[in-house]
Amino acid sequence: MDTIQWGSLPEELQVMPFNLRLMARVGLWGPRFRVYRFWALFTFGTMVILFPKTVLGIGSDDVTAICKGLAELNFEASIYIPMAIFALKRDAFERVVQGLDEVFREVSFGEESKDCYNMIREQNVKIKKFFKFLVVYCVYGPFAYCLPAVLISHWRFWNSFEPMVFELPMEQNFYGLQIRTNFTHYHIFVGLSMVAYSFCGFMSLIKIATMCFMFKYNSLCYRLIAEKIRKLPQPTDDGSTKVNIGDLEKLVEVHRKAYNVTELIEDICQVPLALEFLTCVIFWCLSMIYISKKIDFNLINVMIIFCLSLIETFGCSFLGSELAEEAEAVGKAIYDLPWYEHSVELQRFYRLIIQRTQRPTGITGVKLFVVQRTTFASVIQMSYSYYLVLQDVLNNF
Repeated sequence: MDTIQWGSLPEELQVMPFNLRLMARVGLWGPRFRVYRFWALFTFGTMVILFPKTVLGIGSDDVTAICKGLAELNFEASIYIPMAIFALKRDAFERVVQGLDEVFREVSFGEESKDCYNMIREQNVKIKKFFKFLVVYCVYGPFAYCLPAVLISHWRFWNSFEPMVFELPMEQNFYGLQIRTNFTHYHIFVGLSMVAYSFCGFMSLIKIATMCFMFKYNSLCYRLIAEKIRKLPQPTDDGSTKVNIGDLEKLVEVHRKAYNVTELIEDICQVPLALEFLTCVIFWCLSMIYISKKIDFNLINVMIIFCLSLIETFGCSFLGSELAEEAEAVGKAIYDLPWYEHSVELQRFYRLIIQRTQRPTGITGVKLFVVQRTTFASVIQMSYSYYLVLQDVLNNF
C-alpha cells in the first residue's frame, strides 16, 4: 500500500488537525528544520524556570515555601520532560498519525461504511470542543497563576509596607537578583517569567492534547473495527450467512495497523505517563502538607497545579481503560460471529484477530503498571499513606 500523507482525508475525518497545526508552529510537526523553534523556547524556559530552581535553590527555609517550590518544580518537570521526549520521538509520532490516518481511510469509505464515517465525524466534533476548552484554560492559566502575586506586591509597595517583601509567582532564586526586595529586580524576574510561563502553558496544551487524543483515536480504531466485524456476515438466498474473504482479509490488516499504533503510543508515552503518576503522588503529599501548615493566598497557586495534575492523571487513566476495553471488544465481536460455520480459509483469518486480542492491549508506565482507572485509585491511596509518613517525620524533626 502506498504511504498516505496526513491531510489527504476530508477535514471532518482528519487526525487531531488543530493539535498538529499548533505543533507545526513550534517545529514539532511539518518541515523538520523548524524544530529549532521548539529547542530555542525550551532552552529559554529551562534557564528561566527549571535551572534557577534546581541549581540556585528556592531561597527560603519556610516549610510551606519549600513545599510550594518543590510542587512547582515537579509540575514544570512533568511538562518539559515529556515535551522533550515527544520532540525526540517525532518519527514514532508521525507513524502514529499515519497509522490512524490509514485506518480511518480504509474503514470510512463506501456506502456500507456510512456508520463508521459518522462515528469518526462525531468523535472529531467532541475532540474539537474539548480542544477549545484546553486552549482557553492554558492561555489564561499563566496569568491566573502570576497576577495575584504581582497585584499583592504592588499593593504592599504603594501602601508603604515595611519591611517590603515582594510575593513571587514561583518560589526560587534568580541569578543573584534580589527579586524579593528590589523593585527593579522583581519586575525583571516577573517579565521574563511571564514569557516562560506562557510557553509552559503552550507546551502543557500540546502535551495534554497529544497524549489524550492519541489514546482516544486509538480507542476509536478498535471500535470501528468491531463495528465492521459485526457487519461482515451477509444474508444468502438459503437463509444462511456468508463472509466475503476479501473484506475479512482487509479487516485483519486494519486490526494489525491499529495494534501497531498502540505499540507506538506505548513507546512514546510510557515515560511521560510514569512521570505523570509520580508527580501526582508528590503533588498530593506536598499540597496536604502545605494545607496542614498554612492557608494563605499562595494556596491558590498550589491548588491550581495540584488540580491540573490530578485531572491529567485521571484523564489518562480513564482513556487507558477505554482503550483496553475497546481492544477487547474486537475479540468479542469475532467470537459472536458464526465462525464455526465458515470455511477453514475464513477461520484462519478469524484466528489471526483472536490471537491478537488474547494478548493484553493497553498502555503502561515504563512496564511497571498499566494505565487504567484502578491505577488512579491506587495512586490516591498511596499518596495519602506517604503524606501521613511525611507529616510524622516533619512533626518529629
